[in-house]
Amino acid sequence: MRDFCCFVLTFALAACGDDDIRVGDGGLPDAPMADAGTDAGRVDVTCVDPGGMLGATCEVAAECNDGCTCNGVELCEAGVCVAGEDPCDDGIECTTDGCDEDEDVCVYETDDSICLDDDLCNGSERCVVGLGCRPGGRLACSDGDPCTVGSCDPETGCAFELRDLDGDGFADDRCGGLDCFDDPGDGADVFPGAPEICGNGVDDNCNGILDYREVTCTASNDDCATAEALPGPGTYVRSTRGLTNAMTIGCRPSGLDAVFTFTLDRARDVVVVAEIDGGNGAVALRRLDDCDSTGPDALCANEGAVSDVTARDLEPGEYAIVVETSTATSFALSLSFLEPTPILPVDLCDVDTVDVSAGGTFMGLFVDVNDDYELACRTPSTTQVRKDVAYRLEITSPKDVVLRGSTRSSSSVRPSTYLTLVRDCGNPATSLACVQSTSAEIRRRALEPGVYYVLLESSSTTAVSWELQVSVLDAMPRNEGDACSTAEDITDTSVTLPLSSLELDYGTGCGGSTSSSRDGTYAFTLTERRDVILETNVGAIHYLSVATECGNPATELLCTSGTPSLAPRLLRMDPGTYFVTLSTTLSSGDVTVTARTEPPTETPANDTCGGALVLEDGVEARGTLLGASDTTLLCGADGSRDVFYRLDLAERRNVTLVARRADGSTEPLSISLFGGTCEAPEIPRCASGTPALLNRTLEAGTHYVAVESIPSFAGSYVLTAYLAAP
Repeated sequence: MRDFCCFVLTFALAACGDDDIRVGDGGLPDAPMADAGTDAGRVDVTCVDPGGMLGATCEVAAECNDGCTCNGVELCEAGVCVAGEDPCDDGIECTTDGCDEDEDVCVYETDDSICLDDDLCNGSERCVVGLGCRPGGRLACSDGDPCTVGSCDPETGCAFELRDLDGDGFADDRCGGLDCFDDPGDGADVFPGAPEICGNGVDDNCNGILDYREVTCTASNDDCATAEALPGPGTYVRSTRGLTNAMTIGCRPSGLDAVFTFTLDRARDVVVVAEIDGGNGAVALRRLDDCDSTGPDALCANEGAVSDVTARDLEPGEYAIVVETSTATSFALSLSFLEPTPILPVDLCDVDTVDVSAGGTFMGLFVDVNDDYELACRTPSTTQVRKDVAYRLEITSPKDVVLRGSTRSSSSVRPSTYLTLVRDCGNPATSLACVQSTSAEIRRRALEPGVYYVLLESSSTTAVSWELQVSVLDAMPRNEGDACSTAEDITDTSVTLPLSSLELDYGTGCGGSTSSSRDGTYAFTLTERRDVILETNVGAIHYLSVATECGNPATELLCTSGTPSLAPRLLRMDPGTYFVTLSTTLSSGDVTVTARTEPPTETPANDTCGGALVLEDGVEARGTLLGASDTTLLCGADGSRDVFYRLDLAERRNVTLVARRADGSTEPLSISLFGGTCEAPEIPRCASGTPALLNRTLEAGTHYVAVESIPSFAGSYVLTAYLAAP
C-alpha cells in the first residue's frame, strides 16, 4: 500500500515548462521521480540527510531511500546502498537541468542562443524541453504594400525596395519612383535620361514632355513632297520646329507650316482639329492634287490656339492637311472620319443654290459653308473667318416677301445675325436691304420680278447652326408713291405724301433701311440733257437717293442725307427716267419732293490745270465750282471739285491769295498753291476757311492756284491775288 502511495505522489509531481520547466506542471512527460516509491521499504521517510544511507547494508532498495528526490533513486547492490542516477538529466545541450526538492520536481531552463545559426532568413531557432533545438519559421518579407518588393539577407534580415518591374534601375513613379513606364514587357527603355524617340507616343525620358513637344524633336514635312502620310484617324503630336513658310493657305498670310496627307476609301465626313501649344495657328484642308504652295484650300480655319475644319460628305481620294503656326512650336493634330452627311448647296450663289421661292423654313450647320461674301451692313475683316449662307429667291411677278433669320452658337447667349437681300452676292452695293439683330427681319412689299439671293451670317465666329424663315405671297396693292410700281412723277413738280401711307421697301445705299424706316418712291423723266435740282421738305433727318434702276442701290448716282431739307443739284443729266427714294424714321406727317430741271451747267474752262486762267494783281477772278470735277488730289478733301489759275511772276514777290464764297454759303473753301508743272506738280501749300487766305513769298516763274470745295457746297466764288514787294 505504501509503494502505491509513493507512485501516485511521484506521478502527481512530474512537470515541465518554457525556460523554467517543472516536470509535473503540464510540461512534456518525463520519467517518474520514483525515489519515494522505490524506497517503499522505509516508512515516512523525509529528506533530511541527502545520501545519508549510502554505504549502509541493505537487502532491498527501499531500505536505501533517503527520502530525497533530487539525488535520484538509491539502489541496493550487493547488500550495500549505492547512489542512483541524476533524475533530471535530459541529455539536451540547450537546457540547464535543475531540481526542486521542496516540490519534488525537475526544473529545466532553456537557452535559445545555443540553437541560433548565422542565417536570419530561416527564422529564430528555439530550445524546446524534451526536444532540444528546433528550427524557426522562415521570414516572410512582405509588408502588404504592392509598391514594395521584399528580400532577405542572412546577416541583416528583411529589406524592402520600391517596385521596379522592368528592371531598368528606376522605381515605378506610381510608387514614388521616377520611372514613368515601369512595364515588365517593354518598359526597360523608358526611364529618366533615356533618349527621346520622336513620334512613338511614349515619353521615353520621363520628363513629362511627349514626342514632338520635346524641343529636340524637329520636323521635316515642310511641303507636299515631304508630307507625312497619316495612317488614319487619330491624334498626332507634331511640331513646326525646323520648318519654313513653304506653303500659303487662304486664311492666314504667313507662318511655319507642316504638311500631312491621308486617304479616304469612301465618302466620309472629315474633322481636322489643330491645337497649338503656345502662339496661334491655322489649319487648311485641300485635295492632294492641289497640294502646291498656294492651293486652293477646300476649307481653312484661322481661330488662334485651336482651329478646326469639318468637311461634309468628302468624296474618296487623297487629301492634304496644312498646319500653320505663328512661331516654331508643337501642336496636336486630330483627324476624325465620320459617316457622310449630305450637303445642301447653300454655300455659293449660283443656279444650283437652294431655292426658297416657295417659302418655308430652312436650317443648316455652319460647318457646311465657308466665308465667301461681304455683306453691306458688316465691316469687312481680314482677320476673321465669317461663314455665310446663301439661298436663291426667284420672283416672276411682284411678291410680298418676309425674311427672318437667326443663328445659334455653343454659348447660351444667342448671337446677332446679319441678313441681306441682294441681287449680286459678289457686290454688296446691290444689296436691297441688310439688317443685324438677334432675330433679323427683312420685309419687302411688291418685290419686283427678278433673281435675288438671301445671305446670312452670324456675329459669332463659333456659330453652329442657322434658321431662315421665308414667306412669299402675291403682292397686295400699294399706295401711291409707296413702291416702284406706284412711283410718283415729280418732273418739274412737287408731290406731297403722308408718311402713314408709306412702308419700307428698299431704303437707300447710304442709310434709311432699318426696320423702323419708311420710304417713298418717285421718278422724273428728261427728254434732253438738263441739270436737276431735287428739293425735299421732311422736317427731320432723312436720306435721298437717285438711281437709274428702281430699288437697286447699285445703280445710285447720288445718295445723301440731311435735315430738315435737302437741295442737291445733279449736273448735266442725260435723257431718261430716274428713280428717287426718300427714307426717314418719321412715322407721321407729310414729305414733299420736287425735281426742278434747268439748262445744263457747262464745265468751267479752267476745270483742269491745262486750262488754267491767268491771275492778275488785285483783279477779282469770279467763277463757279458747280460744273467742275475733281481732276487733281490737292489740299481739298478727296472728291472735291476744283478749278485752276496761273500766276506768272517776273520777279520775286510776296503773294496773298484770298478766296471767298459768292453764294452766301458759310462752308470753307480750300486754296492750293503749287509750282512745277500740271503733269508733275510740287507739293502744294494749303489754306482753308471762309474766306480762305494764303500768304507766301514766291520766286519768279509760273505758279498754279486751285480753288476747291466739297461737291455738296460747290457754288460761285471770288479769287483775288495781291502782289507786294517781298
